[in-house]
Amino acid sequence: MIGKLKLIRIAFIICTGIFAGFILGKLLVAKTVSGSTAISFFITQPLYMYSAINNKLYSTNPIERLTGYCALYELHIIDQPFLFERYKQEENIASKRIILNVLASYGGKELLHFFDEVYELSDKTLKKQMVKIVKQLYPEKLDSFAQKHNVDVQWIHTD
Repeated sequence: MIGKLKLIRIAFIICTGIFAGFILGKLLVAKTVSGSTAISFFITQPLYMYSAINNKLYSTNPIERLTGYCALYELHIIDQPFLFERYKQEENIASKRIILNVLASYGGKELLHFFDEVYELSDKTLKKQMVKIVKQLYPEKLDSFAQKHNVDVQWIHTD
């Protein structure tokens, strides 16, 4: 059994912890709401960054969207299904090129399937970039990719 002295010590520690937690909690909430503590920065900054990138990605301005894609690249946020869809929806060639670069930094089997799907729908500049990515990431698949899509041989041999 627990002795009286030990029970009193445990009760004292628990009460002191609850009281200290209550006081610190009140103080922390007050400081966080007023923004006068650094902890509010650490709590809100990731949310702010997410919100800022999200606003850029869904902007009607192509330059803003381009900035959003570059932010994804810089922060290593690669959501392949999202980027696959955005590539298909995007009309701006510069944004499409950035999307291809972001996807190339991740790689994966899905990227080759995606290239197979959109290669014929892409313009010459984007096709060249896809060939360069396949050449760099999947050299063993380059020949089959080139045959499947009738790739200009000149694109394969230029660096």
